[in-house]
Amino acid sequence: MSFGLAPARVTSTDSTQGEPMFKRFIYLFAAASLIFGGVAVHAQDAGALLDLLVRKKLITDQEAEEVRSELTKQVAETPAGKLKLSVPITELELYGDARLRYEYRGGRTAGDTADPNDWLERQRERYRLRIGLRGTLADDWFFGIRLETSQNSRSTNVTFGDDTSTTSGTTTTFNGPFAKNSDGINVGQAYLGYKGFRDITLTGGKMPNPLVTTLMVWDGDINPEGAAEQWKHSFTFSFGESGLAQAEQSYSKDNKALAISKPAAEPWKLKIDVFANFAQFIYDDSNPENPLGARSNSGGNLKPNTDAWLLAWQVGARFNFPKNFYFQLAPTLYNYTGNGDTFNGHFVGGSPFLSNSDSLALNQVGINSLLVLEIPAEFGFKVGELPVRVFGDFAVNFEGDERASAAGFPNKGDQRYAYMIGAGIGQLKAKHDWQIQAWFQHTEQFSLDPNLVDSDLWDSRVNMEGVAVQAGYALSDAVIFNLTYGYAWRVDDGLGTGGTGDIGINPLDKYQIFQADLNVRF
Repeated sequence: MSFGLAPARVTSTDSTQGEPMFKRFIYLFAAASLIFGGVAVHAQDAGALLDLLVRKKLITDQEAEEVRSELTKQVAETPAGKLKLSVPITELELYGDARLRYEYRGGRTAGDTADPNDWLERQRERYRLRIGLRGTLADDWFFGIRLETSQNSRSTNVTFGDDTSTTSGTTTTFNGPFAKNSDGINVGQAYLGYKGFRDITLTGGKMPNPLVTTLMVWDGDINPEGAAEQWKHSFTFSFGESGLAQAEQSYSKDNKALAISKPAAEPWKLKIDVFANFAQFIYDDSNPENPLGARSNSGGNLKPNTDAWLLAWQVGARFNFPKNFYFQLAPTLYNYTGNGDTFNGHFVGGSPFLSNSDSLALNQVGINSLLVLEIPAEFGFKVGELPVRVFGDFAVNFEGDERASAAGFPNKGDQRYAYMIGAGIGQLKAKHDWQIQAWFQHTEQFSLDPNLVDSDLWDSRVNMEGVAVQAGYALSDAVIFNLTYGYAWRVDDGLGTGGTGDIGINPLDKYQIFQADLNVRF
């Protein structure tokens, strides 16, 4: 028995050669009859049937394309065809979800001498709605559009009863109960992409996050704007020998020995998905880029006034071992070019030596001195039929010293690290599925961009650490019930808790959140 790398063996036979024309005609006629006849078949199912016939070499690619074209035309011209698609669209998917949520948030003050250790609470009932279209076009193009509630980049939630009045200047308008001025529909995604190059996907617009990351660094509701280039290639390695296994000794009814040989066991296979993701996100468009007169300053330093870009450079791999074991690692480097005109002030993040209102008034959003390395990782396996995963993330800001000095805390440059570790079991794919996961997260004041971190855990803040537990149950294939609880506290008592959250406290000394969600997906 030897151990080695066995090259993959590829065999190819063209079954269309010598195939009787009559037999191929019967296959093609049967497929066309099934698709265009009285049987109701979805376009996706029809496409799968045609792909199967092509793979079996029973029809050619050209014949399959002719049937697809005829199918599109037939559906458009039939009275039962309610939706007429333009010719370039080869596939279209309508999807979405709706959610009802009860939420409790509470936070304790720290530095306000007027109300020390006071506890502020916020309870609200909320909903969200997201509806999208994804489609593929001819010649390897694709697109996506999604409409959603809320204008907030880190939330799609609308709070019931929050719009009974609006204030403009010194004038307050009472809209009455059940008003709708907060219930608008906004464009959440609008992107166009191309997959014409092997293993490469190019995307531009307002897109789903193309990076492998976690909620520690990126809020899941953020759809960045700009361009992204993705490359992915899979390698499969087989270890072991092929051929017949050693003969086993067996006996017949008359006790005569029989030599039985059986095929060798499957070779040990390792599949590696190697990927690289690059992104150029337009963080803040400065208007104008060259303002008239003297520029404003921050701490005696002139503020830059050029467009802000967030650049991401990610390479990684996923190792898929036999028996449902996998491991994934995806290091990412983030750097910023320019600071825009909204985020060009130096980040401070609050101070425990000021009143709560004065601490909140300090800069909470500056993106100066951020050069962040993030390393998300995940390991998964199965216990019986239950999937289990262990996940984590680590980040460091290489310019933490400069960021701390600009904030007025030159002795706090070591507050540049962030990390999380957690585990989960179960999945939420079908009726009666369940899932439980828990994690610990630690984010220091000068480690991450406070404008990107998750808005729930921990209230869009940095300089916080804590634990979170989440449990979910699928009431049906489309309806999922989730419970989430988190509790956090300050990392460094000598600093504020930077960021702009829903709890109007800085420093936020203690924090807890509870959410109960009913999700419907379609």
